Amino acid sequence: MSRYISWYVSTCDLCLRTKPWRHSPVGELQPLSVPDTRWDTLSVDFVVELLESSGHDAIMTVVDSVFKRVHFVLTHTTVTAEGAARLFLHHVWKLHSLPKRVVSDRGPQFVASFTKKLYRLLGVQLSSSTAWHPRQTDKRNTSTRSSTSSSAYSLTNNRMTGTTSY
Repeated sequence: MSRYISWYVSTCDLCLRTKPWRHSPVGELQPLSVPDTRWDTLSVDFVVELLESSGHDAIMTVVDSVFKRVHFVLTHTTVTAEGAARLFLHHVWKLHSLPKRVVSDRGPQFVASFTKKLYRLLGVQLSSSTAWHPRQTDKRNTSTRSSTSSSAYSLTNNRMTGTTSY
């Protein structure tokens, strides 16, 4: 009886149209931009939980988005962002320098932490500032930002008609 009910509900047109969705709607995929040169955009991924070999049980793959060339780096399943940055530095950076973009399915927190650790290992000092606080940014940046916004305002102010049409 329960099989019949399950079959009926899964094939009933009215049931399928009125069934509430229990998850958020799926958005459209946004394609990545095409890189200009080789090794500008990299994809970093991890193949984990492999059989242990020589003390390693995972592989970090770094793929060039243009020519699909790959670096396979042996690692551990429990590798941290700092460990991944060290592996990247010793196996990829020495051959191809810094990329302009890193794509990873590990999430934005991992990519941000990976980038911070890599910059620290390279000796690059990251200096963050908050928006619209001139004491924390240099005067050149502040003056450039203010002249850009005033230029944009003066260019668009004469053309404003109250309606937007594209």
